[in-house]
Amino acid sequence: MSELSPFAPPPTQMSPRQKAAIVIHLLISGGVDPGLRDLSPDQQRALVDEMQRLRFVDRATLASVVAEFASELDGIGLHFPSDPAKLLAALDGQLSLEVLEGLQADLGADAIPGDGVWTRVGELDNEAMVALVEGETDEVCAILLSKLPAGRAAELMADLPQERADAIAEAFARTEGVTPDAVSAIGTALVRAFDVRPKPGLGGDPVDRVAGILNKATSGLRRSVLDTLDSKSPDFAARVRAAVFSFENIADRVAPRDVPKVLRAVDNSVLVTALKGAPDEQAHVGEFMLAAISSRLADQIRDEINERADVPADEAETAMGEIVAAIRDLEESGELALIMPED
Repeated sequence: MSELSPFAPPPTQMSPRQKAAIVIHLLISGGVDPGLRDLSPDQQRALVDEMQRLRFVDRATLASVVAEFASELDGIGLHFPSDPAKLLAALDGQLSLEVLEGLQADLGADAIPGDGVWTRVGELDNEAMVALVEGETDEVCAILLSKLPAGRAAELMADLPQERADAIAEAFARTEGVTPDAVSAIGTALVRAFDVRPKPGLGGDPVDRVAGILNKATSGLRRSVLDTLDSKSPDFAARVRAAVFSFENIADRVAPRDVPKVLRAVDNSVLVTALKGAPDEQAHVGEFMLAAISSRLADQIRDEINERADVPADEAETAMGEIVAAIRDLEESGELALIMPED
């Protein structure tokens, strides 16, 4: 704004309502939404009446009002909504269900429903969602699917029995008249239902937990535990054996064509240490690996093994663990696929 002429008339005195009308008109003219729809109908009407009466505002008065408005804005450090419903909407997704439900009950029809609870529903995996909707009506399931991204909803539909998926698809037509309040209440109820479901004290599959421990255990301990499981729980033992992969399993679960990849991923000194220190019952693993490579390279490695001094058991275990880790890395990268043991 250019400087005012020293001969310009002084600013006209304006009432607070007139100043508000000037600032709002200025914001709208600049393409800014001042949020008039949040005012009550009476306030909106009074503002329009004030604008009609103002008609024309001189530059000195406009500059004075804008300067005062800017000064007041500069003095405000933080603004909180005075309307409890708006404050509740601003905190959507941050409050516990107990507090949220209590505040919604206090505000009644004035509560502004948000999507915070639906965000929590969307964070559930498909297995949890399938279990969650088992006891719900087709209409509730249709609303749930409507609140999910289309791709996620399609995945969930595919995980449901075909008859149930068809029934839910038909229920979409019956959800047209559902109000935002009802949608919010349904989301809250679904989150509540999931929260009250009993949760396991230990995460993960027990087979994976045992296999993970045995993969890090010594070969003697691993055999002892698996033998005990065989006698106590053969079915569980079979599943654990399928999940366990250790040095002694290499000959059974690594294809001969993949052995050269493994040897390239392992330092030669590690291989020699592992094969030199392997116990007699695992000697077949070394022979299997050497039989899968060229005879010249195999003879060279055998010579290094024969020249190698005796290897302590713990050093051999470490070397064997490095070979197993290299095979696991190759499997994870897709460079080899382990052979699954027969049932």
